[in-house]
Amino acid sequence: MSELTAGGDADRRQASNAGLFFRRWMANPLQMGSIIPSSPSLCRRIAALVERAADEVVLELGAGTGVVSRALLAAGVPAERLVVVEIVPAMAEHLRAVMPGVQVICGDAFALERALPAHWHGRVGTAICGIPLVLLPLAQQRRFVAAVEAVAPGRGFLLYTYCVTSPLPHGKLGLRARREAWTPLNFPPASVWRYQPRR
Repeated sequence: MSELTAGGDADRRQASNAGLFFRRWMANPLQMGSIIPSSPSLCRRIAALVERAADEVVLELGAGTGVVSRALLAAGVPAERLVVVEIVPAMAEHLRAVMPGVQVICGDAFALERALPAHWHGRVGTAICGIPLVLLPLAQQRRFVAAVEAVAPGRGFLLYTYCVTSPLPHGKLGLRARREAWTPLNFPPASVWRYQPRR
């Protein structure tokens, strides 16, 4: 494939991703943190923060069009060790089509104990959240934290967000919070926060 053709394919894929992402945002804005996909700079920052043993998986929650997923694969996460949970059937189908080998689950990130196959419970190295948790009431945030804890006890999760300060009231949720990255090149500028249970 020529460099020109490859560049054209990448441009078409980016335009297709943006269109699909925007249509999903129009259908349900509260499921989306932005009207456009995350930038390559932010995706690389997220991928660099992943921790995973050889027998563990990376769990991505709310994958959208898969821009973070592709950055994880590019950073060396094997396709068979990437598990993606996406609640919107059309988005899940898109992810299966563009990322062969990745385990795509059409399910609810707030009910992971049921959605994630039992053999992966306790074997999640890093969970990554692209869901705009900051927009949800405290009860729903607690439900999300409990869902992650049920399948990744003690591990917590990474949350990418457009908030400079912690988007979650971590004290009320029993979590420790640390901002791991800030990406001014994203539009809008984004942060990556790591939340872990207090012990």
